[in-house]
Amino acid sequence: MIKKTTLLSVLLLCLSAAYAQPFINVIKTGNRYKFEIQDSLLGRDILFGSRIVDLSSPSAKVYAAGQMRRPPVVIRFSKRDKSIVIEEVNNFVEVDKNNPIYEALQRNMKVGGVDIFEIESRGLSGKSSIIDVTNYFSQEVQLAWPLPDNVKKGRLESKLSGIQFIRQFDDHINIRSYYEFLGGKETFTITVQYFMLLLSKEPMVSRFNDDRVGFQPYNKKSFSSGSPIKTNSYISRWRVEPKPDDRLTHLKGELVEPQKPITVYIEPYFPKEWIQYIKLGVEDWNDAFKNIGFKNTIIAKEFPINDSLFDPYDIKTNVVRYIPLEEANAAGQIWCDPRSGEIINGEVLWWNNVVNLLNMWRFTQTAAVDPRARAIKYDREMTGEMIRYAIAHEVGHMLGLQHNMRSSYAYPADSLRSPSFTNRYGTTASIMDYARNNHIARPGDYERGVKMTPPVLGPYDYLSIEYGYKYIHGADSPSGELPVLDSLFRSKGSDPMYLFAPFITAAISPDPSSQSESLGDDILVSSLNGILNTRIILDSLKKWTFSAGGGVKDIESRYDALSKQYFRYISLSMSYLGGIYTIQGPVGEGDVKYVPVTAQRQREALNFIIEQIKEAPQHLERDDISAIIGPLTDNVLKKESELISALLNNFTLPRIVNSSSLSKSSYSIREYLQDLDELIWKKLGGNTAIEINLHMTYIQMLKSASRINLKGDEPVVGISAVISEACYKQMSKTAERIKKLSKGSKPVREHYRFLLDIIESR
Repeated sequence: MIKKTTLLSVLLLCLSAAYAQPFINVIKTGNRYKFEIQDSLLGRDILFGSRIVDLSSPSAKVYAAGQMRRPPVVIRFSKRDKSIVIEEVNNFVEVDKNNPIYEALQRNMKVGGVDIFEIESRGLSGKSSIIDVTNYFSQEVQLAWPLPDNVKKGRLESKLSGIQFIRQFDDHINIRSYYEFLGGKETFTITVQYFMLLLSKEPMVSRFNDDRVGFQPYNKKSFSSGSPIKTNSYISRWRVEPKPDDRLTHLKGELVEPQKPITVYIEPYFPKEWIQYIKLGVEDWNDAFKNIGFKNTIIAKEFPINDSLFDPYDIKTNVVRYIPLEEANAAGQIWCDPRSGEIINGEVLWWNNVVNLLNMWRFTQTAAVDPRARAIKYDREMTGEMIRYAIAHEVGHMLGLQHNMRSSYAYPADSLRSPSFTNRYGTTASIMDYARNNHIARPGDYERGVKMTPPVLGPYDYLSIEYGYKYIHGADSPSGELPVLDSLFRSKGSDPMYLFAPFITAAISPDPSSQSESLGDDILVSSLNGILNTRIILDSLKKWTFSAGGGVKDIESRYDALSKQYFRYISLSMSYLGGIYTIQGPVGEGDVKYVPVTAQRQREALNFIIEQIKEAPQHLERDDISAIIGPLTDNVLKKESELISALLNNFTLPRIVNSSSLSKSSYSIREYLQDLDELIWKKLGGNTAIEINLHMTYIQMLKSASRINLKGDEPVVGISAVISEACYKQMSKTAERIKKLSKGSKPVREHYRFLLDIIESR
């Protein structure tokens, strides 16, 4: 029997909920919408942003329903005489209120108004102000408009546009508006859902960023009187904490559920057979959270049925979204409280053609070894495994993680041909790397049990979640957490499984151990295996494609992907040339941060590159393929020219000089040019169109790099001067070599004389 006191308590709670004051009270009178702003809300921090609900512009290619294209901003309401003003707060700093500089800083950081509303009346209680927001949300709200200014829309037609509805909650409000634009080159309509979310009075305690781990960082300037201004870097993360009643249990090492689990909903537009794999990809990260004492941290759910209140566009709803646009991509996004880095909302965007990309990776990287990968349409299990991997990777971004390009270099190359090793560790130490499938495995390895695909999670992923989400009992400030956080890295030592390197935007990575699409700790072994596997696939491309039910278009797309993959394997090896291994994190006494690639390794890489350039045409220029899809020579010529150009461009040559300065025994620019020249003439005879093309490219690039005799150039100084002189001297030696080579048969003689003309022309 339930006690009367219990019933009374329940009744009081229900009444309290029913009459709870909403965040902003909405008053609708006819077609007019009004906000009642409580005085207690004035000065509070509010997150203001918007999301696209739907739109009708084919020119908006990368913009789609459901997306939030611009970061939300922090605003405050302030009352000034007879007006309510929206102020945008965009300068977040750290300063102790008791520090003498605090008052001076406040005078230099005044916040101005962005939008203003006339107060129509005061509320019945006398503690609120009523403003009309109809016109404001019936026009483009510049403070939170979801599209960039360069999207041409035409003229807003006010008669066809306006607010559709406003929904209010205890801590946020949603405003949905429809806009129709006329007079443009094409019809443009868009429905936008704006939101205002009341942020906590006390922001979550920030956690320091560390170069040894990859989280999305944000920076804040720190001020103290008489001291230099510092910039502190913090990480972006969800608020994952034990419930107050569970803190002691958690401290004892027992699993508890977080106070606010991260719930992720899956849009119903995916094929039904994918849903279970999407759920697995979302919830795979729970194992890493269990490692730090939390269970059921991330929960994947399908959209609820017959729930009229469910809103997939709500700022508090996290969604895996299907984007029906012709793009092969997926992305994980987060939106944060800029005061603390607390993630407020996260989403995974899945574009329509991403599965095509996953299928092609699987084919080009493993079809030589795994017969299942030769199919045109993969079975449910293979497709599901790839989807799970891609979703888990993007959920990693949703948890605040960056790419870790160091993880693919963590494993010995020969270990990736071991059944026991690959079944335990997969292909990489982190799912946040771009290490797709096991292209190191060779024919027969799959039958022996070697795993072809990445891991669910790698060792580094457990470390990164521990760093970002470990609940440190008793710590109430970022600095108070540092001893515990630093010990996480100290406990791992120099184990390569736990090292981090960020994504580097460069055609050739300056650090061989940190590059996308690579695999294993020996790129020459990895790339050679990949090339040999690619040749096997090319040899059987027609047979495998036609026998699997494919057609000419499939052969064309597969050949194109294989050609790109072939040259990618070669270009990955270029990272050794002038490469410098970079160790992330603080440098202590005796520690080394930059280690140049040895001269011997660079020579091996250069020899490998030229050898593979020489052999590529006989495998890529195939009569059986060109008879079906057309001539292939031009594509091969261009790709090979790009590789030769890369050996002498203004990216590689400065690297050679910089790297050699770190070690007396390193590879000098003079030695590099001499070795390159020797290999060019030794391995490439100049008798074929391919070799003639490469000679031409080499001579033109060498001459361009010398620059010394070119008219109209700016003065050559610094590293450029060192490079110019070295290239000029090498060009003189090359000219002498060509003169000797030009004494052959007539066609060869004419070719070499033409090269001499290029060198001698001004």
